[in-house]
Amino acid sequence: MTILVLAPPGDDTARQFCAFVTDRGHRAVMRTRFDEVAVTVTAGRDAACAVDLSVAGERVRAVLHRGLGPPEAADDDMVAGEAAFLQAEAQAVWWSALALWPGPVSNRASPDGFVPYIDPLAAARLPGVTLPPSSIGGLLHTPRPGERRNVHRVRDGMFLGHGSAATSRGEGEILRFTCFDPDRTRHVLLAGDDVFDLSEPTGALAAVHRARLAPMVDRLRSLGATFCLLVIQPEGEGFRLLDVSCHPVHHQFAPLRRQVFGSLLRWLLAGPP
Repeated sequence: MTILVLAPPGDDTARQFCAFVTDRGHRAVMRTRFDEVAVTVTAGRDAACAVDLSVAGERVRAVLHRGLGPPEAADDDMVAGEAAFLQAEAQAVWWSALALWPGPVSNRASPDGFVPYIDPLAAARLPGVTLPPSSIGGLLHTPRPGERRNVHRVRDGMFLGHGSAATSRGEGEILRFTCFDPDRTRHVLLAGDDVFDLSEPTGALAAVHRARLAPMVDRLRSLGATFCLLVIQPEGEGFRLLDVSCHPVHHQFAPLRRQVFGSLLRWLLAGPP
């Protein structure tokens, strides 16, 4: 059986995971093209669908889903827009396949998103979760001593950096400013059934933080998000949710790479084939 890693060609985190899996005697491959992966969807008259995935004739055991990335560069034979069209068609096929396939998928596609979509406003309704002060278009207040501000571009959510330099890079764009205290933030990683506090050398999550995060972790898992990064700031009996991403990258958990990849691999192999 094969573990399929769906990821852009330049995704070093996906490549490192494949190498980790191979070192432990399993087969893991990064594939996205349909001349490399066979996707079979059978639809019945009762609207029930069955999906089968295979690579080089070998059935897929589990999938780590990290997206497709941007369209490949168009070659000389393509008309304008053809590469983007082909990418959109490929995403549509993968979207339905990963949503319907019965095997284990880390970060499963759903009707809400190609990768799990975590709505910040919905998250803020969970017990103990609040959102940080933020504004669009300009700062509502000057950051307090020790406080910093993240700057994101509104149209696509791209992180531009911190402070005035980031604001300059976003000239002509609508920007969102979010204030936070860097000395109080914590990075928490979900990997399979385990939760790691990346702010601690051992990765152990303190009991108090585990209790505070429990509703959020349960919500993420219900959405199929089993490999994602949370950036939080403890606040009173709860925490501020600064960011959540289903695309963790290896440098964020480098000291704990073996433990993180081990947890992810155990989760992928534990599900039904």
